[in-house]
Amino acid sequence: MSEPLVTVADVMVADTVGVPPDATVGRACALLVEHRLGGLPVVDGGRVVGFVTPARLLGQPAERAVADVMLSPVACPTPDLSLVQAHAMAASQHLEALPVVDQRGLAGQVSLVAILQAKSQETDPLTGLPWATALRAWAAAELTQGHELAMVFVDLDNFGAVNKLLGHVVGDDVLRAVASQLTAVVDVHTDLLCRYGGDEFAIATTRRDVDARALAALVQERIAVPVEVDGESRRVTASVGYAGGRRLHRRTAAHAAANVDDLLSLASRASTRAKESPDGLARRATWDGRRAAPAGTPGPPEARLCLVEIRTAKSLDQSSVSVRLRLGAREGIGTAASPGTSPPMARLAAAATLRAVLRAAGERFAYVVDDLAEVPSAPERVIVVVLEDATNVARRFIGAARGADESDAAAKAVLDALNRVLARPFGEILRAQPVS
Repeated sequence: MSEPLVTVADVMVADTVGVPPDATVGRACALLVEHRLGGLPVVDGGRVVGFVTPARLLGQPAERAVADVMLSPVACPTPDLSLVQAHAMAASQHLEALPVVDQRGLAGQVSLVAILQAKSQETDPLTGLPWATALRAWAAAELTQGHELAMVFVDLDNFGAVNKLLGHVVGDDVLRAVASQLTAVVDVHTDLLCRYGGDEFAIATTRRDVDARALAALVQERIAVPVEVDGESRRVTASVGYAGGRRLHRRTAAHAAANVDDLLSLASRASTRAKESPDGLARRATWDGRRAAPAGTPGPPEARLCLVEIRTAKSLDQSSVSVRLRLGAREGIGTAASPGTSPPMARLAAAATLRAVLRAAGERFAYVVDDLAEVPSAPERVIVVVLEDATNVARRFIGAARGADESDAAAKAVLDALNRVLARPFGEILRAQPVS
């Protein structure tokens, strides 16, 4: 039987006050003091449109409108949201309190202190992530409500060697770094990440199967923590297992708990198979490059597309991006343009990069941009999803990168998505068709 899920409704204050956007800073300050709140929801027509905190009010003229200083938009938890998700939501927005909303509008307010006090027993003090108990409770509740559920299990490679060679202090640093990398790829609205135990992590997700599999692939690509052993740079990687599928019937609480355990077991076994697969063995062998392949054994040819140049231009009529790539001695130039003065430059850059790939690597490497998002807290970072366009089987590759600006980041994110999976085919091209 799973533990009962602790939600925002269990710790929130239902009786709370809000202010309209045209309320003054002076009025908002008076309400904060009177009700001893960590912030005030800004409500317009029954809908929460922002949130104002003491820090945002400090030093502002008393007659200034709250709308001028509020945080907007603000992500708000619902009463049925788990505390671990609410905590992640508050932390990502750097807020000490959050308005709680339901279908009718403002339902209350929850403080970060109340969340932390309630979830302190469920949290790993080293990584700040919840333990598996919280994951099981959340996952069982999602299944009981009829939602799809998948499990991603993460088992670190060569972690025992880190503790043996470098000590547990460095090992703890690696675990914290992995927790940070995993936190960066999950979505608190659909995923719950936990430290499962030792050097293992797990993610329960309600994403669609194709998106959940893409998440597992992204985790496999992203987990790489550099460490130094005797002056030599090495990386701690991970083996990732996936289990999931569509449920045809709503689960009872008892059946849901058993199903969660089954999914965890299946995902754990899948991570073991991934560790013993050819890719897993090769990944683990890179821990010690001297043992990666027998002496004198030629490895498979590999190559990478390199970004040579990116140019952007804007006029009253259109905006355009030109990208030049190099594959060995080959080069390809791709361009993309859009009418108007304010098109999404990151999307233009991604499209231009894919056209440059086509020209540098050949017609069989045809791709389109499936999705693209800028990271709000770091606008110079872009995440792109590339969809293969030359086959009947949908294959998606996810990349992320920072750049000098959004266009530069988007071009680099496309290369990040493709270079990992296409290094060998690119190498075969260069070997079969050398360019002088």
